[in-house]
Amino acid sequence: MHIVELEEVYKNYGNLQVLKDINARIERGTSTALVGPTGSGKTVMLRLIDLLEKPSSGTIYFEGKDANESGNTRLNVRRQIGMVFQKPLAFKASVYDNIAYGLKIRGRKENMDERIKEILDLIGLPNYENRNALKLSGGETQRLALARAMITDPKLLLLDEPTANLDPISKKKLEELIIKINRESETTILMTTHDLLQGQKLADEMIILYNGEILQSGTPDRIFRKPKNRFVADFVGIENVMSGEIENVSDGLVKIKTDSITVFTLTEKKGRVNFTVRPDEITVSKEKMLTSARNTIPGKVTEIIDTGSLIKLSVDTGELFTVFITRESLKELNISIGTSVWLYFKVSAVHVF
Repeated sequence: MHIVELEEVYKNYGNLQVLKDINARIERGTSTALVGPTGSGKTVMLRLIDLLEKPSSGTIYFEGKDANESGNTRLNVRRQIGMVFQKPLAFKASVYDNIAYGLKIRGRKENMDERIKEILDLIGLPNYENRNALKLSGGETQRLALARAMITDPKLLLLDEPTANLDPISKKKLEELIIKINRESETTILMTTHDLLQGQKLADEMIILYNGEILQSGTPDRIFRKPKNRFVADFVGIENVMSGEIENVSDGLVKIKTDSITVFTLTEKKGRVNFTVRPDEITVSKEKMLTSARNTIPGKVTEIIDTGSLIKLSVDTGELFTVFITRESLKELNISIGTSVWLYFKVSAVHVF
């Protein structure tokens, strides 16, 4: 079931259009990353879902109900949502009082001591009850803000760039905590980030936002394997993105001609297209071989980079290809910069968009 649904949502500030025709669904119990560069509208979308602002047009549903209805509906929805801002502020009080605040204003004081102790254990700050909240480190303050949001048992937790201002160690701890909260408490999480690797690590689903529009949504694996357009491909760092003109051959098999090479693939698309070939789906040899792979392209190695687990080759075929091989393959093939090689890949390895 969808916990949140945005239907044809627009948001303008005067003549400035910040969000345009946003349609999105967040599944209950999942973790979703809203990913995009600075200024893409991520935080505004979060604020709309948190009901801190109203859309200029369109509807936001929470558990199937129009969340922006006035009166009790709006207030009840807000009470089921927790939000942690990018730069959270601690109150001038103890850690205990900071966390207890949300419970007190809701009149939910039963078992408060026990609940606060449990949540401090959860966030990795045991026995911090009496500490001055203003003297916590940046990472501790971020975790305190999480505890303050979680203590009210929200159905939906919104996180705005939760690790943006943290050092690497604090960032790692907070990422582990976010995964733990999502899996153990089954809290639905929607977080914004411009860090693709973080989105891939923490999220079941990703939404790519750019210039106020959703360009693509889906699992991280699908977005990385099958980008919908050139911007998504470039933004997520996909290798081997090229452009060419389609020429039909037969039975769905087509040629894509770039300025330098011809690639065979299966697609119904016509005209000028972009395409990509994943580096791990390309085979390399020094001699031309008989193979079932329809694409056979000669080139020359221009760069060799040891990435640790794999060796990254740059191969100039007229188009520049990135290829991953093992260290053992590099040694067996005796490849060095300037070596002539052949690249092989199947028609199914070519993704056209």
